[in-house]
Amino acid sequence: MISSDGRLQNSPLALDAELIDAAREHGFRIDCGLAAGWHFWRSATSRGEIALAAASLQGPFFLSVEHAGVARELEADLAEPAAKGHAGAFAFPTRDALRVGVSSAYRLGVSLPTFPLEQFEAEVAELGSTETEAIVRRRIGQDRFRRALLDYHEGRCQLTGIDDPELLRASHIIPWAACESDDERLNVHNGLLLSSLWDAAFDCGLVSFADDGTPLLAKQLGDLARQSLDGSNLRLSRLTHDHRKRLSWHRQHLFEQALPR
Repeated sequence: MISSDGRLQNSPLALDAELIDAAREHGFRIDCGLAAGWHFWRSATSRGEIALAAASLQGPFFLSVEHAGVARELEADLAEPAAKGHAGAFAFPTRDALRVGVSSAYRLGVSLPTFPLEQFEAEVAELGSTETEAIVRRRIGQDRFRRALLDYHEGRCQLTGIDDPELLRASHIIPWAACESDDERLNVHNGLLLSSLWDAAFDCGLVSFADDGTPLLAKQLGDLARQSLDGSNLRLSRLTHDHRKRLSWHRQHLFEQALPR
């Protein structure tokens, strides 16, 4: 049977076309072939192979991912088994849901450790150790960190949902200067994507967050600041165990320091 757009419906050809579109339209354009019912793809700009499959044009649809970090953080229903050599597989009821899943896999692949670090190291490989070059190195690192956080959080403040890029800041949980390595400085789990006022308060220790993402406000905040930072109905989204470990450090070393003794 032919659909109005000329595609064969419910045929292997039409089904494969859907999977091809889902991969190519979301950054996975390197076709790695077919095996065991999976269609394999890679990206030139994101980490980790993916594989796609489907029971029919009506679903369900399946995504298998090689990257262990992506498998841990992809928010979708688990499926079994994964493609050979992959870390996990996920099931989606519709084509649209599959496309969201593939897009998330791409986004996580460009933001999770250690891809941003590798990009940073390639950019600064020719820099020396002068004071000027150290400033350039830091600027490049902070830019890479910001890009990674924007990808990881889909360009939205993870507390307020604000999505105006000009109002978003990449906040280090453990500050840049206190990090022991570039790996830590470029790690998205050492960062929060916050709107500018929340970032300023978090950076100086007047705000921190509990393990469940609840905002904590320092006692010495003025009334107007406290009203502007009213987080009674807000919670940080997308918090992992790695974020929570670093937030514990922030509460102990920065937030607690801002409180009167």
